[in-house]
Amino acid sequence: MQDLKKISSKDIAEAVGKTAPAISYLKKRNANEFSLLKLGVLCTKLNLDDEDLMAMHTLKQIGLKNRIAC
Repeated sequence: MQDLKKISSKDIAEAVGKTAPAISYLKKRNANEFSLLKLGVLCTKLNLDDEDLMAMHTLKQIGLKNRIAC
């Protein structure tokens, strides 16, 4: 299994139907859009949906509140 921390331009390109050079160009010119595409590919590889992401967000918020209360 591929290291999930490393999502390449090629991985993103295959997922969105673009070329790797186009994704590399996007990475340099529009980092926010590149990050969203990278997150989407990672979520696909981990089989995460919007409910999973919301649950993780809620757990993160609870964790932050517990640290502040201490």
